[in-house]
Amino acid sequence: MKRFLIKINRRIPGKKLLVVILLMIVAAGIAADLLIKPLFLKRDKPAAPGKSGSMNIITGIVESREISETIETPGEIVFKEKVNISSRVNGRLARVYSREGQIIKKGELIAEIERLPLEITLKQQKSELDIAKKGFELAEARYCDALKGVEIKLKSIMKAKTELYDKKVSYENMNLILKNKTELFNAGGISQTELEGIKTQHTTLNAKYELAKADYEIQQVGYREHDIAAEGLKVPASEREKLELFKRINTKIERAEVEAARSRVRQAESGLLSTELLIRESYLRSPISGVIAVRNMEAGEMVREDSVIATVIDISRVFISMNLNEKDVHRIRKGQNVRFSADALSGKMFDGVVETITPLLDTKSRTIEVRAAVSNPVRNLLPGMFSRAVINTGNMVKGILIPKTSVMRREDGREEVFVVKNGILIAQNISTGSETGEEILVTEGLAEGDRIVIKGVNLAYQGMKLQ
Repeated sequence: MKRFLIKINRRIPGKKLLVVILLMIVAAGIAADLLIKPLFLKRDKPAAPGKSGSMNIITGIVESREISETIETPGEIVFKEKVNISSRVNGRLARVYSREGQIIKKGELIAEIERLPLEITLKQQKSELDIAKKGFELAEARYCDALKGVEIKLKSIMKAKTELYDKKVSYENMNLILKNKTELFNAGGISQTELEGIKTQHTTLNAKYELAKADYEIQQVGYREHDIAAEGLKVPASEREKLELFKRINTKIERAEVEAARSRVRQAESGLLSTELLIRESYLRSPISGVIAVRNMEAGEMVREDSVIATVIDISRVFISMNLNEKDVHRIRKGQNVRFSADALSGKMFDGVVETITPLLDTKSRTIEVRAAVSNPVRNLLPGMFSRAVINTGNMVKGILIPKTSVMRREDGREEVFVVKNGILIAQNISTGSETGEEILVTEGLAEGDRIVIKGVNLAYQGMKLQ
């Protein structure tokens, strides 16, 4: 880092030796005061006293030195989070608990919607649910009976099969008897009457056999292997698996009734749950901790789903929003420090950290928004406040720093310093940047080697001569 020395100039008029000695003592006191001045200026000797009182004017030679690169930009304080409190329930606003400016916590009650219509609906839905549950119980009972009926039916089929077999055996025995008796009758061994009796028995047993056969076939309907195949199912080899499939095939109606009853129960439960949810939603609570920024409605007003009752903002941690020129964005990274002042707070300084760099460029202004997070525990930084920010990029660059006391700020906004040229003070327009302690960065108007007035600016004037 380069250091500067101050050369002290005097303008000594032709006076007596005693006066000269006194002036030298005064100059020595001024030199002692200069020891605390920054080292970026070469210190000069104070000017000699004259009619204008220029003995208190101190000049210094400007030199550049390495300083931290910064970006100055205006900004605006914006909230971290904003929530519009609205209702999912249509109805009349029964009560509003919040007021503008009130600090609230997450989950705190904001307002209530009248619940009487919902409570009436809830009672009706509870009754409908009870009826639906009874219907479901009845359908399940019928289904259980149908399953039992399948087992009974299978046993009935087994019985019919046994009876068919018995009738078949009796009929086949009678066939043999009739054949033998016919041969015996032809041989003259029995009478016509006896043969006719045998034929009558044969006919009776044949009829019983056919009836048993028909009954067995009827009993089997729905319990045959091709009935399983007709349902698009594979016929299993296991009798147990066949039984399960027969239960499935022959209880379709009862199972459908059970599913329908279950759906009615679910529908009633869903309606009941929806109403209970709406009743809970009639209590409007804040989803975040923050401050009531706006209260839009009063008790007694009708609320619709799109009605905003109040607005809550979280300002315990705010952002300073800055729009940077596209040429400066490459120097910005997340985590960089931002120091800024708020005009509304008398220039009080705050610190933040770059948190968000918007990836989209505003094509009109050719800027990109950068946001820095700032802790705001006392909530004195309010959204909308104008701020002046300085972003420290972390890079070191050469620049010129001069004391703030050397800068003159005019009413029209211009900034000037007095530059010494050929022993004469000339007011020079300058442009300044960031401030560091008692120093200010000069961005335009001065060059290394220029001599400027660093003390006694209020005593200097345009055209003053210095030796």
